[in-house]
Amino acid sequence: MGSKRPSPLEDKNGQNGDNGNTNWFPPSDQQAQSTSSMKALRVWYGIATPSEVTVKPSFATQDKQRRLRLASVILLLMLVVLFAFIRLALLSHNPLLFPIILAGIAICLLTIVLNRRGHVTAVGILSVITVNAAIMLNLLSAPSGLLTMNGFLTFDLLVFSELLAVSLLPPSSVFVVAALNIGCICADLYLQPHAPDLAHLWAIESYTLLVRPIALQVVVAVVTFLWVRGALRALRRVDRIEEVERLQLALAEQKRDLEVGIRQIQQALTEAANGNFTVRAPLAQENVLWTVASSLNTLLARLQRSNQSEYELQRIRSEVQRLINSINEAEARRAPLRLSPTGTLLDPLLKKLVARQPIQLASDPDRPART
Repeated sequence: MGSKRPSPLEDKNGQNGDNGNTNWFPPSDQQAQSTSSMKALRVWYGIATPSEVTVKPSFATQDKQRRLRLASVILLLMLVVLFAFIRLALLSHNPLLFPIILAGIAICLLTIVLNRRGHVTAVGILSVITVNAAIMLNLLSAPSGLLTMNGFLTFDLLVFSELLAVSLLPPSSVFVVAALNIGCICADLYLQPHAPDLAHLWAIESYTLLVRPIALQVVVAVVTFLWVRGALRALRRVDRIEEVERLQLALAEQKRDLEVGIRQIQQALTEAANGNFTVRAPLAQENVLWTVASSLNTLLARLQRSNQSEYELQRIRSEVQRLINSINEAEARRAPLRLSPTGTLLDPLLKKLVARQPIQLASDPDRPART
């Protein structure tokens, strides 16, 4: 009666795993599709964009690389759309539509080559000109030569050139493209003859018809400019934060190198103060204190040689005093002088004295031989 009956959820968890612990994994087919799409996108980036730099680039370089990638994707979509419109152009009554599409495909291929070489500004300018030229030529080359109501609505497609400008060119260039689009709209409305349907509306509501496409161009230009400028500012803030983090890591590593270098130099100085001049400060050239450690090692080497020379001098002085004592003792006893090797620089002098005077040179096994 005191036992608790498990709920259906607990029972399922108990069947699916130990202690009711379950892990959710996305379906393998979704993973495969995501991986394949990313691989295809990377392949296209490798074809249509320059190779990335290995070192950490500046913000301007990162922004240019971002625009190059975005341009490659836009050009790919433009190619797909143009190829899809080939069949429509062949069936259209407009004889110039097919040549326009072929020219657009050729320009897209040219811009892909320019994008591969890193000329993203030229790619943006050519893309804007291509879109505007294609739309305006389609209106001007109508079979009747008249601007119809459907053609008037085609003016709305000019916003795509603004989107291209704000994405691939400096954000402020969108206003230049908007002004160009407004000029094309006004020129076409006032210079191209109107079809009856558009002529009737133009006579009644010409101001409304004129303001509508112009207002659309202005609104899209302002909104996209503010959006892109805000995004760039956010990216700059992120880049500054990353730069500060990199500087903090560099300072921390430099501080760690300083601590290690100071510790090793202190150990070397302590050993030298205790009389061990053979010690060295083993710092690598990458350490900021390497020049200090190198100078210290040079000083310790000189002190070591000076210490050895002082030791040799002390031995020579003691051997000279011993020799004087031996000579005095031999004169006092009137006995022959017996000399033993000293293991110092005096040994060649003693050999000369033995050769000139009847002095017996005795061997002293307790004295170390001079090296």
